[in-house]
Amino acid sequence: MSLSIVAAKDIEQAIELLASRPRKAVKDHLAEEPEGVGNFLYDFRAAFTNYQSYHRFDPYGETCLEMDQVPAIRAFADSVFNWLSAHGAEETSVIQRYGVSFQKIRGFVAALIRVCNTAMEHGYGLAGIGD
Repeated sequence: MSLSIVAAKDIEQAIELLASRPRKAVKDHLAEEPEGVGNFLYDFRAAFTNYQSYHRFDPYGETCLEMDQVPAIRAFADSVFNWLSAHGAEETSVIQRYGVSFQKIRGFVAALIRVCNTAMEHGYGLAGIGD
């Protein structure tokens, strides 16, 4: 299962961006959730701001959030980043349980922040494309 979050005006544009080669050309528009991160985020959801907004992304389908929802996703990403910074001692247990390091989670969150910033700059929403 994978989830790609794309800064785009609609699902159609998001799919076009996902098909782009090389992927580096659209890196400011794309964040890909690594395997295991979704389960980690869900289990720790009470610690994160606006998790309910992020949870609207469907890892099995397509979701489109309007541009007025982008700041909520940005606040969510910021809260995950802050949690990781404050809970470094818990990394070993997170790796054992979810198979994902804080570095990998941090990389995804940084990409999500970048995607949110791109969406806000261009007046886009966020499209979630799951498999």
